[in-house]
Amino acid sequence: MHTLITEQNKSSLTSWRYHWIINRLTAMVLLGFSCLFLSDWLGLRFNTTHSVDPGFYWVVDKAPEKGDFVSFCPAETIISQMAYARGYIGFGNCPGHYQRLLKIVDGMEGDKIEFDEHGISVNGSLLPKSDILTQDGLGRSLMPFSSKPIVLNTGELWVMTNRNPQSFDSRYFGPIRLARVSNVVRPLWTWQ
Repeated sequence: MHTLITEQNKSSLTSWRYHWIINRLTAMVLLGFSCLFLSDWLGLRFNTTHSVDPGFYWVVDKAPEKGDFVSFCPAETIISQMAYARGYIGFGNCPGHYQRLLKIVDGMEGDKIEFDEHGISVNGSLLPKSDILTQDGLGRSLMPFSSKPIVLNTGELWVMTNRNPQSFDSRYFGPIRLARVSNVVRPLWTWQ
C-alpha cells in the first residue's frame, strides 16, 4: 500500500511540475509578444541584421536626409524574391512577407551614383565598404543594379551600409522610393 501511495504522489508531482513549466513558458512568450508590440507602438525598433549595428533604434519624426537610418519595406520585385529565397531578407510584415530593412541614406534626388571596381561613389565620393560583389558567400551570382552612372530622381533614395560589405542594399536593388520609408530612426543603444 505504501508503495502505491508513493507512486501516485510521484506521478502527481511530475504532472504538477509539467503544468507549472508549461504555464510559465506560455506566460513568458505572451509577455515577450506584448513587449514587442508595445515597444513597436512606442517607436522602439530592434535590429538584428548585419547591415547596421545591431541594437535598439528610436523612431524620430522627420523627413529622411543623407546620413539618416531609414526603416523601409523592400519593393516586391524579382530581386526581392531572390533575396528572400536566398535568406538575404527575412520573414516579416511587409508586402510579400518580407522583413523591414534598415539602411543608411547615402544619396537623394539629384545625386549621381557611379559604379566601378572600387565600389559605389556618390557625387564622386567613394562610399566605405561599397565593393560590388559578383557572388555571395555561398558562390551564387550577384548582379549590380547598374554598371552605368545614374542620377537619382525626385522621391528616390540610395540606401546602403557603412558596416558590412556583404549587405544586400541599393548596390543590388537600386534606389528606393521615399514612399517606402516607414520610419527614420536613430541609434539608441547598439553594439558591434
